[in-house]
Amino acid sequence: MRSGFLLIASALALAGCAPVDGADAVRSSEPRACFLVQQVTSFRSDGRQSVYVRTIGDEVFRLDAVACPGLETNFQIGLDSGLGASSRLCQGDSARLIARGYTSDVQSCPARVGPRLTEAEVAALPSRNRP
Repeated sequence: MRSGFLLIASALALAGCAPVDGADAVRSSEPRACFLVQQVTSFRSDGRQSVYVRTIGDEVFRLDAVACPGLETNFQIGLDSGLGASSRLCQGDSARLIARGYTSDVQSCPARVGPRLTEAEVAALPSRNRP
């Protein structure tokens, strides 16, 4: 799962950490939590709309996908924000989740980078959803 993810992430990850407009944008005095796509080491999906990614720094982020059928069968994913050559994604950013399943073609779904999970939140995830 790792090597496939890194291959797709390397090829498709053109992400940026740009401000997000709109009512659902993250507004805080604290800086937004970010990660570099090439530092993602593993991922898991809840099979519905959330994908959890773990980074080299052992941080876990939730990505909320929209209209992305078959998430439970994906074995490779990549991320793309379409904003340039940066591979940095931050909480609240929009991205495209590029996913490939065992029996399906490559799919592209809109997603939003959710929060960085605390250790307690990661521990509370069902083991099948923990990256």
